[in-house]
Amino acid sequence: MSEKSASLHQSGAPDHRRTQAERTQQRKEQVIRAAIRFFGQDGYHGAKLADIAKAAGVTEPGLLHHFPSKAHLLMEVLAERDRLDQVRFTSPPGFDPSLQDATKTLLVSLQKLVEYNESVPGLVQLFTVLVAESIDEKHPGHEFFQRRYQNIRQQNIAVLREAQGRGEIRSDIPAEDLVIMLFAMMDGLQVQWLYDPEKINMAHLFEQFLRLLNAKETLWTR
Repeated sequence: MSEKSASLHQSGAPDHRRTQAERTQQRKEQVIRAAIRFFGQDGYHGAKLADIAKAAGVTEPGLLHHFPSKAHLLMEVLAERDRLDQVRFTSPPGFDPSLQDATKTLLVSLQKLVEYNESVPGLVQLFTVLVAESIDEKHPGHEFFQRRYQNIRQQNIAVLREAQGRGEIRSDIPAEDLVIMLFAMMDGLQVQWLYDPEKINMAHLFEQFLRLLNAKETLWTR
């Protein structure tokens, strides 16, 4: 093979592989979007892979090529949802927060997340249905949600405790309790909002809850 031919072959192969990879990724994303809709409507047990595949424009064997089982698909859906939330609402790369900035970032990010959730009722319903279903220890999402709530508590207790030490949020309630209350408020609001979205304003009510924490205005005002 000539040097020129070798060069063309080497430069062309990555483009072909990238195109194939892009097509594969597109199919997977289509399946995940369809799965979000059906899991949200019918729950994990009620959703059928055949329906998800049809909505995604693939065959059921094609779906199973990318996701070996329904449980695998569920885990991908949950991981993708958390990944998108993290990318959308965490600090930009390279941000080096002080503890005060960390508190501000936490509360503002949660407020933004609640506001965003009002625009994606399907995702909120998916999360709510699966959290309830996953209480059953045999559910494939049980460990995911158990670990998720454990991580949320562990990651944010220190932030709230330091803010209490600086007098920025109320200190008459232990930080360990406040972090549970904070995320319980978010989850509980979602349930009520799904039942009555015309009357329940999640963003406004969550903002009012932050006021009850006695956080300084600068901590959560955007």
